Amino acid sequence: MSQHIAGLPVPGQPSPTRLRAWLRGRGPLLLLYYALAAAFGIAALTATPTMPQGVLTVDEAQFSPVFADREVGRPPPEEMPAEAAAVSLPHRCKGVPDPIGCSGLFRLTFRYDPGTEEPWSVYVPRLSGRVTLWVNGVLLTDSRNLQSDVVVTQLIPLIQPIPRPFLNGGENRIDIRMEAWSQAGGFLDTVLVGADRLLRPSFNERDWVMGTLPRLLVAWQAALCLSLLIVWIGCRDESIHLVMSLILGLGVLQGLPLFVTELNGLEWPLRVVNFTGQWQGALLPIVMTRLVGRRLTVPIWLLLLVPSVVTVAFLIASLDPAQLQPWFAPLWLVVVLPWATGMLGWSIWIALSAAVRRNHAPAQLVLGGLIVISMLAAHDILSVVGVLDLRVPSLTRYMAPLLMTVISATLMWRFAQALGEVSRFNDVLQQEVAGAEAELRASFAREQAQTHATALESERLRLTRDLHDGLAGQLVSIVAQCELPQRDYRRIGAAARQALDDLRLVVASLDDVGNDLGMMLAQFHDRIGPQLQAQGFELDWQMAPLPDVEGLRSEHALTLFRILQEAVTNAVRHSGCRRVAIVMAPAPAPDGGPDAAPRFAVRIVVRDEGCGIPGGILEGSGAARPGKGLNNMRQRAATLGADLAMLSGPDGTRIVIDLPFRLPGF
Repeated sequence: MSQHIAGLPVPGQPSPTRLRAWLRGRGPLLLLYYALAAAFGIAALTATPTMPQGVLTVDEAQFSPVFADREVGRPPPEEMPAEAAAVSLPHRCKGVPDPIGCSGLFRLTFRYDPGTEEPWSVYVPRLSGRVTLWVNGVLLTDSRNLQSDVVVTQLIPLIQPIPRPFLNGGENRIDIRMEAWSQAGGFLDTVLVGADRLLRPSFNERDWVMGTLPRLLVAWQAALCLSLLIVWIGCRDESIHLVMSLILGLGVLQGLPLFVTELNGLEWPLRVVNFTGQWQGALLPIVMTRLVGRRLTVPIWLLLLVPSVVTVAFLIASLDPAQLQPWFAPLWLVVVLPWATGMLGWSIWIALSAAVRRNHAPAQLVLGGLIVISMLAAHDILSVVGVLDLRVPSLTRYMAPLLMTVISATLMWRFAQALGEVSRFNDVLQQEVAGAEAELRASFAREQAQTHATALESERLRLTRDLHDGLAGQLVSIVAQCELPQRDYRRIGAAARQALDDLRLVVASLDDVGNDLGMMLAQFHDRIGPQLQAQGFELDWQMAPLPDVEGLRSEHALTLFRILQEAVTNAVRHSGCRRVAIVMAPAPAPDGGPDAAPRFAVRIVVRDEGCGIPGGILEGSGAARPGKGLNNMRQRAATLGADLAMLSGPDGTRIVIDLPFRLPGF
């Protein structure tokens, strides 16, 4: 399959020629594709979320780290501890060397006008970590009901209606207790308080982006995983589909915690599953090298070494969370993060090199997705370091699904292109086969016509020879006898009857009986039976089921008929009895034993119960000397590839004819 997009410049051509080819081909479409990808990335990079209008914005809070008090349901203190400090919102709670990672208490205040009739809510556009929210000392919500411990580090929006009895006219207090399970710490966005109808649209939008969309992406990855797995099962030569389906499957496993809030004891296995992203990074260079048709320059086991070691270490450490935090952060910063960055950079270099240097079409398509995810990564990095507004939603969670979708779509496109080429090749092949079939039919028709003409000519020559050698000679003899001064009408009549019998044999041999010896012999019975009956002789006809004899033709029939007629005629003239028997059966097995291969297929015996032939000599009708009739029969049998034997004695004479399985051609 071609790896190049039609119309793009081919290396080695002069620059003006390459430029014209690029402008006439699909190069502008590829440029438009990159422009759209860059525009999408810039839009995500510069997007600033709109905040609801007409509500109270609380962007100042008192924050106090909490380490000893882990009772989430316990009300917050009336007075903040002395170490509490004023912070601005949004605020990121730094990670600390503690099994939980980060814990703190935020206290905010707002004013409420009792004359307001609309229901109020408190709205946090973005937060990470587990939080409990209190209003005026009353617990209103616990984010554990919205997110499991496995995804507690992911950003989510939170909105909570405030019952009117819990609101005080004038000053009101909001307490937010946070617990985060990550070295990145926890995050609390600016808190908004006001009418629920003003806050709800913004929450619904955020909830779709941060909750519904990630779940849809997980389902989409599952569909792509299944599709590529089916493609690999149908075409196992393309291992890239299997590797890509594994990467997508790992992404699906990572997204499973998004669908559950009540884990029921599955926290530990889902934490392990949520760590499988390291394996995606290890498999990505394998996919990219196979996509561009290059060989991997390092052993596969070396790529899998880092995620294997880190996964085993995480599994061991996660069994005792108290021992996990002190050393896991350095491992993450020193090993995992540089390794993951290196795998992504290597994959980008593979795609970029193939797209620019080799004009590789799939690499050019994947490069557009790499442009977008690079901008998404830059967005989150700039947000963390403070260059961008922290209120902008995190886009890192969409990077892997987006890249996997682009690569999967490229593989599907490549597979569809291969199917198209196969379909076009099949159409061409069908046309060529149809043309070849037409030529073969025409050639077969010509050969059939030629064979038919040859067969007609051969049959005409055979009939001419048979009539000349048989009937013509007999007619000449009849004419000569008729011209004698003293005519012997008996001899003339006998000669005429013999000529008539010979003509009937010739006509009978022309009947089409296919390859059926039994039908051929039945025709002889129809001819010889009336003749014997007219002369007062009885015919004993015995025919058993006969095996197939290949190659039967009309000339064979005539030869066999003449042998049988000669044998019957001799029995009638010389045996002195009034009964002739013809027995047809499969040839007996040879004397070599049951394993010996039989030579003959059918045995035909013509016998009488007369006086026998003196001296064992069988004379034919009209023979010039004794033995001529038997010699003629043997010569005719030899033309059939058959054996002919004569057995004569006081109890009568037998003529035995053994026919082979296949008759020779004439």
